[in-house]
Amino acid sequence: MLFILNSFSYNITYYMKNRMFISYIIFIGLLLISRPDSYTLFFIGVFFTILGLSIRMISSGTILKNKKLATNGIYSVVRNPLYLGTFTSIFGILIQLSSLSEDKILNTLSVWIISLIGFGFIYYRTIKNEEEYLKKVYADDFIKYMKETPSIIPAISRLSEVIKKEYYSKEAFKKNKEYRGIVGFLILEIIILLKIRY
Repeated sequence: MLFILNSFSYNITYYMKNRMFISYIIFIGLLLISRPDSYTLFFIGVFFTILGLSIRMISSGTILKNKKLATNGIYSVVRNPLYLGTFTSIFGILIQLSSLSEDKILNTLSVWIISLIGFGFIYYRTIKNEEEYLKKVYADDFIKYMKETPSIIPAISRLSEVIKKEYYSKEAFKKNKEYRGIVGFLILEIIILLKIRY
């Protein structure tokens, strides 16, 4: 049993590292082929990017990775709030990288198609791998949690759980170092602004 758990843990760690590397490659590709030209789309995108980052920050203040199964707070609304936050931020970035100009329609379509295929595959596999790992670690508790809580689409009826302070801790937020992701997104925002400007 211990060997199986260690094997799953290793596979997830390996896959997660590759997931980040592949994500960076996709973003670089998107920046190269995109031809954004709208400040309006940029600021619409900023809203979704900030919303996504906020979801991730709230999530990181709830979960103590590898210590206990998180089912409270935002984790009672959706099983994968960190990925929901990521998807929301990516959606914002895709809006920013888009153009409403007819002569740039192929660039915009390419950006969206590459993102849907690339990020869709990466995160689908990541979520499935994590679910298999959590089933091994938490057994019936996680299976019950899966049945009661949606994977990505939030349970709107439980949104009041998100604002309950008792489910969050500074310790968890500091340990998960989610603030590092904000720096990456800020750099990305600056690059997109420069592409629009020049």
